[in-house]
Amino acid sequence: MTSPLRLVAYERFKSRLFDRTLSPGAFITQRELCELLDSPMGAVREALKRLEVEGMIHLLPQRGVQIADINLRFINEAFHFRLLIEQEAVRRMASSPDLPVLRELKSRTTGILARIAAQQSVDEALLAEGLRVDLDLHVKLVANLGNSLIRDTYQSIEDRVRLIRLNSTYQSTQLARGMTEHLQIIDALLAGDQTESVAALKAHLTTSWRRALGNDEIDR
Repeated sequence: MTSPLRLVAYERFKSRLFDRTLSPGAFITQRELCELLDSPMGAVREALKRLEVEGMIHLLPQRGVQIADINLRFINEAFHFRLLIEQEAVRRMASSPDLPVLRELKSRTTGILARIAAQQSVDEALLAEGLRVDLDLHVKLVANLGNSLIRDTYQSIEDRVRLIRLNSTYQSTQLARGMTEHLQIIDALLAGDQTESVAALKAHLTTSWRRALGNDEIDR
């Protein structure tokens, strides 16, 4: 079945955002977006309404569209939300571990660490794959809650996190550290240890939060 035009425009907008064709903080007219997304005006307007609700853009009368800027508020809101939701997600997973999912994630994570160790520098392909593995753990933890409202809301937070990462410097040492922290979370989950799972998750997200802020203090 053909996707509705508004959904096509929505997905194309996010693709142009994540491939950096559209830059955070930039202004663009709706007509320019129609050309860029190869979509009709009606579909673009409907997509923009959804993107505004998700906090990815601002609609400005007489000025067009402003792409959300990666500022302190944007970062703090995303990570604050993640801490609240993902702590409950790891508690739920630790209480009844999904062993096949966790073992598959552990295998992929150790594979990334092995490839990092074998290379003098991380290339773009390995970095992209590492970030996919990183996101997959968090997405599967949230999906395990079995709450469609939380899952759908978390999707918009995941998009924010992707945007934050694209606009920051992410080196091989940071990827290796992140994968090591993921292994600590996964091992605690495999052991069914709720206390250790939550502690490992909080430590990991706090480190990621500080890195996104340039090591500034977290504004709680």
